[in-house]
Amino acid sequence: MIESEHLYIHVPFCVKKCRYCDFYSKTDVSLIPDYVAALAREIRLRSQLNVSPPKGNAATVYFGGGTPSLLGPRHIETILKALDNAFSLCRETEITFEANPGTLDEIQLTSFQHLGINRVSLGVQSFDPVYLSLLGRIHSADSAVQAAEKVRAAGIDNISLDLIYGLPGQTVEHLTGELGAALNLNPAHLSCYMLTLEPGTALHAMHEQNRFMPMAQTDQVDLFRAAAKYLKACGWDHYEVSNFAKHTSLRSVHNRAYWQMVPYHGFGPAAHSYALKSVADGAAVYKRFWNAPDLEGYINALKSGRLPASGHEILTLEQRRMEYVMVGLRTSMGLDIRTGQHLWQDRFLTVFQPLMDDLENNGLARCQDAGQRFVLTLDGWMRLDSIVSSFVQLI
Repeated sequence: MIESEHLYIHVPFCVKKCRYCDFYSKTDVSLIPDYVAALAREIRLRSQLNVSPPKGNAATVYFGGGTPSLLGPRHIETILKALDNAFSLCRETEITFEANPGTLDEIQLTSFQHLGINRVSLGVQSFDPVYLSLLGRIHSADSAVQAAEKVRAAGIDNISLDLIYGLPGQTVEHLTGELGAALNLNPAHLSCYMLTLEPGTALHAMHEQNRFMPMAQTDQVDLFRAAAKYLKACGWDHYEVSNFAKHTSLRSVHNRAYWQMVPYHGFGPAAHSYALKSVADGAAVYKRFWNAPDLEGYINALKSGRLPASGHEILTLEQRRMEYVMVGLRTSMGLDIRTGQHLWQDRFLTVFQPLMDDLENNGLARCQDAGQRFVLTLDGWMRLDSIVSSFVQLI
């Protein structure tokens, strides 16, 4: 069995590729049965590589994509059984399922709930038909509302909604209207992402052809501030730059593992994993590895009893330090000074104290927990990229 508390399943299927998305996916849904069989084999083969018993039950399972809601109950049952055999799932395991509002029905959702799915992340993105069309979504605003109602009727109350903002012509008033519409659905969690143009996407190509103009950065900052202040006024917990929880207990356990650099295992084509291992002298080795983004190659390899093509890297101390800063500053927990001191051999404060003092004096950061945590303020988060760059220059 593999030692890991956090598991990711990449489901590489979509009805149609959205214009903004650069995640690996295919539209040939006829390959779903072969994919599920291959996925179960991958989980079993990788579990046999490590004979050490797990330290406990898996804390989280996250079905991402792609569009996981294109899988049927029997597919999900097969995958969860394979994960249970390798990792030991339990009632407390947070099992999140991403879903497109245009691909859900009540019978399917009820079956998912009976199988153990206890958290659903709905890719709403917008309630505005103009923006839904621009983004290339297959659902309407009404179907998004209906999807949330179906999820709750199936007995799943832990609902997260994804929204995209920073769209051309969007105003503060429009964005707060979108957030209000989202809150009317009584979600437990919101992920609010600024639109970014990723190479290889349709929107990126449209931009290069002068058919699409992104919003100016100054206007994006105004929208970020407006969203944060609106949700704070509604009592929401802004615990990561793009993520809000109705209560601290409703934060995404799975995503927090990523932000805290906790080991996790990913399965499926294009899935990434992060592992911590010890070598003979007791030193820690941090490794990141991934499957190739090749569905057909993935299926064929596992049909032959082989693990799929993959890549890997051993993280250097400098890489770990940079990731610690980049990830930590994104969260409301900020940088843990004790962890920093360990990573820098007791020189973290020597290296960064002048920069930290300057940021604090300018209202961009503050110290918490008796000086043991360094946390960016909302104004600091609005300058996150430049602040991270200032830290990285000193590494």
